[in-house]
Amino acid sequence: MEYRELKEHRKHGDVGLPVSCYRIQPPYENFWQLECHWHDEMELFKVERGTVQIQCGNDYFEAREGNLVFFNSGELHAARPLDGAEMDYSAIVFSPEMLCGDENDIARIRYVAPVVDGRLQVRRVASSSSLLQMFDQAVELLQNREVSYELRVRARLLEIFASLAETGKNRVEEAEKASSKAVKAAIDYIRENYKKQISIEELAKLCHMSDGHFCRMFKKYTFKTPVQYMNSVRLSAAMDLLTRTDRKVLDIALDTGFNSLSYFIGVFKQGLGCTPTQFRRH
Repeated sequence: MEYRELKEHRKHGDVGLPVSCYRIQPPYENFWQLECHWHDEMELFKVERGTVQIQCGNDYFEAREGNLVFFNSGELHAARPLDGAEMDYSAIVFSPEMLCGDENDIARIRYVAPVVDGRLQVRRVASSSSLLQMFDQAVELLQNREVSYELRVRARLLEIFASLAETGKNRVEEAEKASSKAVKAAIDYIRENYKKQISIEELAKLCHMSDGHFCRMFKKYTFKTPVQYMNSVRLSAAMDLLTRTDRKVLDIALDTGFNSLSYFIGVFKQGLGCTPTQFRRH
């Protein structure tokens, strides 16, 4: 079991068995590990404790202890605890290829490919004891890696996916796909260029939207305004530098895209409840 943050472009498992499991619980290694993100893999997300607000693409809802949530391949998603509660969850992240064979496989044609393409919407949330048991069994198999565990993990994932897909609905929402794609492009741009000053106008132009429409769409998908999201990315980078280096706080502030020390300290205190110096000390 890996206790590390989930990132968009990380490798989950290996070529032979493209699946990994994770357990995230206090104390967290990274304050921003549940920011809006996506990856090519599908994900099963189990709330172990508490209640969280979930975003899946264009949908928003609450998930509670014992709920199993499905995130599709390439789908923007995020989760955050409600009322400041601590977050405790398990996740299995796996390639859709785990569920099917080659291009002639009926499972790929009827179920997996339509889900990945967004033509088939499967159930978002499940809480049946049988599915939760299969999820826990898959986690245990991935942890212990006993003889034939690869087959058994695949079997558990297939059973869970089949249950979610059996009540699936066909849909094609091109406008939603376009908005999601535009927000993804903006997020990528922010993550690649956070060290420099980025304007709303610049991001809106990148997404071929007006400034106001872009801000509305961005907040709809990320829970944050563009400025709040940029600051969260910059804070994450600053926290890493404060932890790993002895560089001056001013140098770190400027190197992570904050245009003044006072603004950096203010954003840091608002986000983490302490100053950068206090964070480094403790």
